[in-house]
Amino acid sequence: MDNEERKIFWDKLTSLKGDDVDGEVRELLKTLKYPPFIYRYRAVNVNAIDCLQTNKLHFSSSAYYDDPFDTYLTVNYKKIYEQLNQTENGKEGAITEFTQICKAKGIDDKKIGQMAGIARGLSADDALNVLIPFFKKIIQPQIRNTSMSICFSESGINETMWLKYADQYKGFCLKYSLETERKFMISEQERCNNCQICNVGTPLYPMYYSDEKYDATKYGYNLAHNFFLRQCYPSMSNEDILKHLDACVWEKERVTLIKSKCHEHDKEWRIILPISCNNAMLHWVPYGIILGLRTPKSDRDIIIRAAKSAGIKHFYESTIDDNGQLDAKEITEEIKNA
Repeated sequence: MDNEERKIFWDKLTSLKGDDVDGEVRELLKTLKYPPFIYRYRAVNVNAIDCLQTNKLHFSSSAYYDDPFDTYLTVNYKKIYEQLNQTENGKEGAITEFTQICKAKGIDDKKIGQMAGIARGLSADDALNVLIPFFKKIIQPQIRNTSMSICFSESGINETMWLKYADQYKGFCLKYSLETERKFMISEQERCNNCQICNVGTPLYPMYYSDEKYDATKYGYNLAHNFFLRQCYPSMSNEDILKHLDACVWEKERVTLIKSKCHEHDKEWRIILPISCNNAMLHWVPYGIILGLRTPKSDRDIIIRAAKSAGIKHFYESTIDDNGQLDAKEITEEIKNA
């Protein structure tokens, strides 16, 4: 997909209301043009070889990625300030609701009175001065640490990706087919039948590239409200907490799937983890593997042995063609004799 096609996807994603999620997923999928293959670049190290040999794909948090703006929560503080001023007249109603929640949870009346007094004396300027560092120090790290995904590229001959993620052409690149009947199936293992990830699904979406930021103010406000309720009322059920929050369906995807245009060359696709799950991973046998232009022979031998053990059938090596362009050609006899 070029970025114009990705924008069609993005416009559909940002138009969804969350009223009929299943139906909206179907509409969103209609905008996608899946490539026949997607690629994952790797440097040679113990973890990468283990994942290669065992067909593992680990989910990583956005905080782990090299781009500090990945899954960055862009908040319009001017808009928040205006909302705070507009709701000044309704402050007493909010305090009354807050008091009722506290009493229902058995909080001491004296403590409730103290908190209500603080709220009454808090101006819009005071509140904003509290909210800005709260968003930056608490909410922003929270969303980046909890947004888990696996990243791929549409291209296996992307010079920038080889430099950034495959140790300057000294690593390898895994090639995954999207043309098989079960293109996103994570594993054939029996133990995966009861896996939450397998049952919920793992959507694969393209990244959209734009220098226009996505306004995630509503989402940030929602996360702040959620954080406040969980800290103040640790015994409150998830169901009760959700009653006090605005619906923010699709916000996680919107925040995760947009990056600056300077990254457009990555041609990225991303599998997003839809649920909270520690040490989450998928199992997916690659269609093939590409060796780097500068992969040392010792590492090359290790990669080939691990790939054979993993059941990979197609082997390629990076080359520079007659026009001075990066390319990859399939190799057979050399691999058979390795």
